Amino acid sequence: MGLDVLICIDDIPNESLTQNVSSVEVYEKMDQNTTYKLNFSVDVCDGDIAQTIEVDTAPDIILSVMANVNDDLVCLVKGPVTQQQSQLKHGGSGSSLIIEGEDTGHTLDHTPNYQITDSGTDAEIATTIISGRNQMTADVESTADSAHSEENHSHVQRESDLSLLRNLARRNGFHFWITYSGVGIATGHFRPRSVEGEPANTLIVNNENNNIDLLRVNADSTRPSRTEGRQLNLRTKTVIGGQSVLEDTILGTTGLSELNGAEPQTIQLAPAVDDAGAMEARSRGALRDAQWFIKATCQTSLHRLCNIVRFHTIVEMQGAGSRHSGKYYVTGVKHKIDAVGHVMDLELERNAWGN
Repeated sequence: MGLDVLICIDDIPNESLTQNVSSVEVYEKMDQNTTYKLNFSVDVCDGDIAQTIEVDTAPDIILSVMANVNDDLVCLVKGPVTQQQSQLKHGGSGSSLIIEGEDTGHTLDHTPNYQITDSGTDAEIATTIISGRNQMTADVESTADSAHSEENHSHVQRESDLSLLRNLARRNGFHFWITYSGVGIATGHFRPRSVEGEPANTLIVNNENNNIDLLRVNADSTRPSRTEGRQLNLRTKTVIGGQSVLEDTILGTTGLSELNGAEPQTIQLAPAVDDAGAMEARSRGALRDAQWFIKATCQTSLHRLCNIVRFHTIVEMQGAGSRHSGKYYVTGVKHKIDAVGHVMDLELERNAWGN
């Protein structure tokens, strides 16, 4: 493995692609499909240019990119090829072939579906979609408040499965993403951010043993920390809703509600819902999205960290002072792998100041 990566076709290692790839880029981003870009340096052979590589990376072929991390293979992404770009130089020498693709979430977005669910919760709908995919395991958290019943309003799907999963997740304050085991088995996650447990990695700045050189932090404390929502129950003609605040765990000492002061920033919600439970779920979803008012970026590498960082994990920041040290949630990682090493550009969020 020249770049300490292994490229597979349909989960079967492919020596030609592995040995000829000159650079790899994988971008894990919350609420987006993970994407990959493979660059192959090619030459003329028997009057043709990279014919074998072109065939092995044709559109819709399922590729996996595995990174070698401490003598263990970690699947960064698995999914279909979506684009090919050829750069051909006269004589062949110096030509290249660039392959782009997405994770298997792409296959959930091919066509809109029309499906009626007479009774069930958002989580049950998500479980049905995820489990209906070949070799995908469902990791779904319950959404008891977001229920649909025939006597009120059945749930009607008019969009692609991926679009529906993302919409259902957003209105509950959840996210949908896909991860892969070392043998390529997919798990579809439908749940909120988990902020419990120990950090997966420690990032250090301003100390002798630092593994990052620059930390950029931006905080927007004008985000809302309270919702004001009213809606009419059309069956009972009663008003449902009211004020809602969020009581999720914070990754620091001073959360958004404290920074808002005596008069918290408030947003008005009036979603089309049938009961108080659904109204509460929409309010909680809006506040869960708004509470992450601190965004940070930095860069590290496999060599300096002795590990890789994945999105939807927690990292610990050290050496950034009393305000910016502490736990952060990883919302995006761009892996850039070439002959020099494995570099990671990190996107982090936090819902509180202080360590």
